[in-house]
Amino acid sequence: MRKWVLFIVMFLYIPVEARDESTGLAFLRLPKTARSAATMGVFSQVSSTPLAIFENPVGVLDTQPKVALSYNNWFADVTGSALGFSLPAFKGTLAAGFDFVKIPGIEIRDIPSDEALGKVEAQYLATGIGYARPLLTRLSIGGTLKILYEYLYTESAYGVAVDLSGRWQAPSAMDITVSLSNCGRMDPLKAVSTPLPTILKVGFIRPEIFADSPVNLSLGLNLATNVKTEQTYIQVGAEAILSPNLTFRAGYERLGTLDRTALGVGIRVQRFALDYALHFMPEGLGFPQQFSFSFYPGK
Repeated sequence: MRKWVLFIVMFLYIPVEARDESTGLAFLRLPKTARSAATMGVFSQVSSTPLAIFENPVGVLDTQPKVALSYNNWFADVTGSALGFSLPAFKGTLAAGFDFVKIPGIEIRDIPSDEALGKVEAQYLATGIGYARPLLTRLSIGGTLKILYEYLYTESAYGVAVDLSGRWQAPSAMDITVSLSNCGRMDPLKAVSTPLPTILKVGFIRPEIFADSPVNLSLGLNLATNVKTEQTYIQVGAEAILSPNLTFRAGYERLGTLDRTALGVGIRVQRFALDYALHFMPEGLGFPQQFSFSFYPGK
């Protein structure tokens, strides 16, 4: 019987994470769509995508049904995929989906050595159902219930978490949102429970700054903190809409001493939308990419 297993816990180095010894399941904080990845998530409150149930549930609000698929290619063969759908229901929008991340090639050892005994794969899954609706003329609310699963080596655990958010469309054409994500718990994994990264976030969006010009610019800002570790970070994003079919995006994040930037583009043709994001990581981590595809069956 092996006394211990050495995991290369790559989630401590996944793009949106600085090293954090106090919380786990960092995949819950990864961007779920290419638009979100390119703008550091600052437009998630107005994204109208079913995958917003995993980022900011009030963002699922839409008047039409929608299907969304996203694929992440991080580094060292770490990949993620997400699928969701939404439809108008109960005076609001109902959405459901899943988010899956796997880390292959994790080496195991029973003693420190150059030669590994073998390799295993870690898997993380979140399935969720969310609902959002207008509450007042300028106020909307949303919530998501998530079932979580993690698998490491021969151990697995389940958990449950809730996300809540509210959006206020201020008279000054400013969108303001407050969200609380990942409130819940995990079952013990090898006798130890994984603490969830509970995030409190306040976001601001100034849309359509140059509405009458050839380039329609929107800017956004997120201020966030990990409730359990009190670690804070800032995210800034921008979207430049050149036409109804073409959008360019950029984002910047400062988390502790870690800086991260990203660029992206979005193309929409009739009922289809394709988005792409490219991350610029610290030296040695390469250039992770993300692709998202959306379909509007009702339009």
